[in-house]
Formats: sequence, C-alpha cells, structure tokens
Amino acid sequence: MPALAAVLVHDGQIIEMAATWTRAISSSNPVTTEDKWHLGSLTKSMTSTLAAILVKQGVISWNTTIADVYPKLSGVMNSQYENVRIDQLLSHTSGMRANLPALNSYQTSSLDIESQRQKMLEEALNLNPEAEQGQFLYSNLGYMVAGTMMERLTNTSWETLLENNLFTNLGMASSGFGVPDARDNLSQPIGHLSQGSGWKASNTDNPAVLGPAGTVHSSLEDMGKYIATHLAGARGNDIAGLLAAAEFSKLHTAAENSNYALGWVVADKSLGHNGSNTMWLADIKIFSDKNTALFIATNAADLQKEQNSQAFKAVAELKGELVKRADAAFAN
Repeated sequence: MPALAAVLVHDGQIIEMAATWTRAISSSNPVTTEDKWHLGSLTKSMTSTLAAILVKQGVISWNTTIADVYPKLSGVMNSQYENVRIDQLLSHTSGMRANLPALNSYQTSSLDIESQRQKMLEEALNLNPEAEQGQFLYSNLGYMVAGTMMERLTNTSWETLLENNLFTNLGMASSGFGVPDARDNLSQPIGHLSQGSGWKASNTDNPAVLGPAGTVHSSLEDMGKYIATHLAGARGNDIAGLLAAAEFSKLHTAAENSNYALGWVVADKSLGHNGSNTMWLADIKIFSDKNTALFIATNAADLQKEQNSQAFKAVAELKGELVKRADAAFAN
C-alpha cells in the first residue's frame, strides 16, 4: 500500500494514533499523524448526524417528506417520491436508485454548489425508483437528496451546515471537503487506483454535488473525536451541545428488516461503515460493549478485485490487530 493510518479510542480518549509510508507511491514524502484522509461513504454518518442536529433544532423532523420541502414539485416529481421521509433517504429505504446516471456531468458545472444540488434533485425526482419504498437499497443519490433538502430548509450549503454544526462543535479543525491535497503538491496524501499488480496516483474525487454521500476528508485526531462522540452516544450518554442519548439511539437503530441505521451498519454490539471514492479506503468500527472505537484509512483502493482487494485486506488485517490489542489492554 502507499500508506496506512489509524486511530484507536477507548473511553472517550485517543489511545493510539499512527501513520506510515508515503503520500504517493512514487514519492519519498512520508505521511504523518497530522495528515488528512478521504472518508468516502463515512461521510454518510456525518450527514445523518447533521440531520439529527437539525431535528433537535426544530428545522426538520424525521417525518418530513420530500413534498413537504418541495411543495411546488408535488405533481411534477415521480409520485412515488412525494411521501418519502428524510429518515428513509438516510436509511437507504426510499427506493431511490444507487446513483445519478449523469453524475460525472457535474464535474465541470459552472453553477454554484447549491444550484447544482437543486438541479440534481429535480433530475433525481424524475427517475423511476429501483426498489419498493421500505426496501433496503444502498443509495448515494438518497443522501444527495437528503442533503439538498437540508440546504433548502436552511438556505445554507450542506458544507457550511456540516462545518457549523458538527466540525466546530467537536473541534474538528482539520476536516474539509474533496481531496486533501487540493494544491496538488504532495502537502497531503493523494489517492491511488489499482494498476496491474501495483498502484497509480490519482488526485481526483467525485463531483462536489455528491458531497452528502461521500466527500469529507479528516485528520486522525478529528476522526478520533468523531468516533469517540458516537461511541459515547452508543453507550447511552448525552453529548452536551450536540445530541442526547435518545437522539443517538435514532441514528444507531437499524431500519425495519435491515441491518442499516442512519449512516451506520449495525451488528451485535457494534456499529461500522466503510467508504471509498475508488481511490481511498476508510473504515470505522465502534464496539459499545468494549468502550472502544477505531478508524483506519489507506490512500489506495482496488475494491473491484473483491476478495483479492489488497486495500481491503490491509485494512481488515490492521483492524483485526488493533481489536486484539485493545482487548488485551482494556479487558476487565
């Protein structure tokens, strides 16, 4: 791999934090523990957390439908979307297809980001559903629509909403959007695509319009703060100035007939998710019973190789090692 990084949290504290190897496969620039890592779909739990904050503020409710936010589109949009609730969009049970067919056309759009998302939403609502409402179908598009609904209700971009309501409240000062190395000068790690048996550097990302589904980047320390917050919430604790235990419970409870909550995959006594923009791979695992959580990232991805993915194997191996280390250190 070009690089690997991880942070381990126990009982609300960062216990270990490390990064190794280089920012690019052909570079000698070493990664550091202050470097930033692309989160891919780990962004989804942040978008859902933002929604919970807006529910608490009374800006939106979990029962708010698409037609509630866009009454002028009632009778214009596909009728099957009119009563879709925001919690269905965030639990992948809205019926929406996985992705917008013309997503890449937004890569060169000259519109401001909120106008892009409004245009995307109108396109999305004219598409036919791919699943029955209430049936699980993983959907980046559903998250994009949910983020656009939040923008419309607040007259504020999703990016600014996330910065003001989540990053600032948790002290996540090294988090942002898009590729970490925005200046393209190896001041941060860059992503890599699989090329034969090796890797090819690629400092690109999905279009910004996809933001609510997967464009955040964060440092290890910021992710330590973030997973510590959700670990505390999963253990039934309130987080002052953010959310109460019952509000975390909504985020962490799987939808009916599914193991997916609001931005989280729910397993026995654990929460998790992974994310990739096809050039990075990141993973979170939260063990509420062990009072432990971890975040792992690598700046490369070859998930099209499925069980032969070197990125997936590397992250899984490191995750297993860190879980063993935490169990040995913190077992009662």
